[in-house]
Amino acid sequence: MNHISMDTGVEVVARNDFDIRFPAKEDLSLPYRQLFPLITNAANTPFHAILPHRIKENINSLKQVLSHQLGAHFQVLYAMKTNRSAALVKAAAEEGIGIDVSSLEEFQLALTQGVIGRQCSLSGPFKSEAFLTLALRQEARIVVDTDEELIQIQGLASSIGKSARVLLRWNAEQPHTRFGMNKEKLKAASLFADSLSNIELEGAGFHLSGYCPFERGKALSELLDIADALRFGADIRWKAINIGGGYPLRYVEEATWRRFQNAIDKEDFAAGRMPKSFYPYWHPDTLETAVEKVLKEGDNAARLKANRIELIVEPGRALTDGAGFTTFEVLGTKTTNAGDYCVIVKGLSFSFSETWFNSEFIVDPLHLPVSEESTDSFIPVRAYIAGQSCLEEDVLTYRKVPFSQMPKAGDLLVFNNTAGYLMDLLETRFHGLPIPNKVVLDNKEDSFLIEEVRG
Repeated sequence: MNHISMDTGVEVVARNDFDIRFPAKEDLSLPYRQLFPLITNAANTPFHAILPHRIKENINSLKQVLSHQLGAHFQVLYAMKTNRSAALVKAAAEEGIGIDVSSLEEFQLALTQGVIGRQCSLSGPFKSEAFLTLALRQEARIVVDTDEELIQIQGLASSIGKSARVLLRWNAEQPHTRFGMNKEKLKAASLFADSLSNIELEGAGFHLSGYCPFERGKALSELLDIADALRFGADIRWKAINIGGGYPLRYVEEATWRRFQNAIDKEDFAAGRMPKSFYPYWHPDTLETAVEKVLKEGDNAARLKANRIELIVEPGRALTDGAGFTTFEVLGTKTTNAGDYCVIVKGLSFSFSETWFNSEFIVDPLHLPVSEESTDSFIPVRAYIAGQSCLEEDVLTYRKVPFSQMPKAGDLLVFNNTAGYLMDLLETRFHGLPIPNKVVLDNKEDSFLIEEVRG
């Protein structure tokens, strides 16, 4: 028996069951299976499938909640760092939302896909002059961390005859973050920004780790208190507050998540490498219910409307829920010295990044055999999955995944719901291998488009 603690804060007692399966909530690949031979021939393997219609659905669901609570006083931004697929950015543009960008390259991609510059927001510390210049010319909001950055932006804006739209970043009194400023510095920076020519102070924002809507709601209430103090004390009126991202989604059904919590043990992992914590693959809240709770906490929605302050939300992973899947081809299998079965796939775990963050993607991959065979001789096995490189750590999942039969060369393994942070966060041309293609399906079951590979 082994006691493990999950991100949901529930301590559970684990046991070892051989054939506990953890299927995805939805098989996103099913409508497109007939295209797989064409896709693998044209795009090779591994490949990332992108489903832009799903991010559109998520955007519209979130807009409905925000509109109901706030009327027209809100803005949705897609956090592009989640997935830099041009098709997803274009889908966001078509739904009329902006993009949170953290580099010149992200901003340029957003603009080429039809995103309106004024609807974008620049994140990240000490941005380059080229990045800031483009933001000034496009009238994008600039999130500012320090007084030094304010002075840099003011000088640049003055030199090109532009006014900078600025949001100050509050650190939400988190003691160990390197981003943002505390309350006192935030108030002082607000006064300083208000005194500068070519600076239009529009408000402030914060980003919190974790997925607790009540913490975000309380942080928003505190920031509204600061806004009140500045309005009454210095006649500084904020127009906007950005509450960042960090909203949950559901990869699996609740029963599957509970079963995982109660079944998993270090013996279920190659070399006993079980992470200390996991992403909450099921959460009691969805993106929509979490945002509702943030707005209901401390009467936040009413306060925002009363002061005509626009609420900005920046979901990333939650907006890409259901917007993609990843397919690897099996190269072969082997048995390790420890007696574990290992499935080797074509490609690298850098294209499926969870283990590189000392965690695991707990959702079972779908096994698609290359040929149909009699099921009489199938022997269930459990095997962990590794990439083809020379690195011992090139492992997609240390968890010994249950298979009804041992995968063989040419078979496909499909991981569902990988658009959020799994596809391109760490991708590399290690060993000279190509970066996997992104294949855009866009709700079309008879055709596909291969995106330009972006290194």
